[in-house]
Amino acid sequence: MRRSNSFALLLLLASCAPKMGNPASLITDERIIGVRGDPAEAAPGDLVQYSSLVASPSGSVDAQDLSWSLCNLRKPVAENTPISQACLTDDLPQSAQGGSAALHTPGAACANFGPLAPPSSSGTLRPADPDATGGYYQPIRLDLGAEQAIFRERLGCGLAGASLAMSQQFRARYTTNQNPTLVSLQALVGDTPGSLDSLPAGQRIRLLATWSSDSAESYPVFDSASQTLADHREALWVSWFITSGAFDDSVTGREENDPAVSTENSWQSPTTAGVVFLWLILHDSRGGADFGSYTLTVLQ
Repeated sequence: MRRSNSFALLLLLASCAPKMGNPASLITDERIIGVRGDPAEAAPGDLVQYSSLVASPSGSVDAQDLSWSLCNLRKPVAENTPISQACLTDDLPQSAQGGSAALHTPGAACANFGPLAPPSSSGTLRPADPDATGGYYQPIRLDLGAEQAIFRERLGCGLAGASLAMSQQFRARYTTNQNPTLVSLQALVGDTPGSLDSLPAGQRIRLLATWSSDSAESYPVFDSASQTLADHREALWVSWFITSGAFDDSVTGREENDPAVSTENSWQSPTTAGVVFLWLILHDSRGGADFGSYTLTVLQ
């Protein structure tokens, strides 16, 4: 299945857009392309181990100069964006540095970004609205030179506007999100399996990304208007990145009602022989992620 309008990527790239005229999947300079939190869903005060994936034309980069900053700025009502624009423009205190970081989720995260409205001088501020999966998120900014990205860690905040009985029922049915698991990447030249270390130049090659059968989790979503719970299943999708050649799509995946455990993309290999670097970012619709890095060898 190709990209769907319901796929909402939770890695929000700020100043790291591809160069003019290039597709989002083509890596022509150093870029932050993936962030993963472990656990994938955290309560206020929890310690989360974050890892980044930084790509370059010469392969993955061990970004020791990468700066991590928690943004605790609420989004103004007038801003029609997933996060406050001030998270991108303000000077934020650095929380960690390096390719990975261990950060405690702020104690006020569910007040700043969830259903617990914080006090203010003018009264009580309006609680944040959940996304379509019922989720709330803590923004984290990553800076690497002029490169910048925002990742959002899913928060365990409970329900807003629910009765005690409904809240108890929700807790009994809800499973905290786990990161999905990317299993393999396969290449097909026509209908013939191909080896990643010996792919033909100048040909259309089918690439098949597979994930584990337990990657798509089920979860309930609360409807405050009807005071009911509706069961959903996570959608899964893959963001594709490569240093040469061209994909048909930058993102492919499966909707929540599609039980398949793989997604396919078509890649036009370069006309010259050489080494090509490829990266896959597997996302689930509750904010989880997994990475895959691959080296392809193109032969004449």
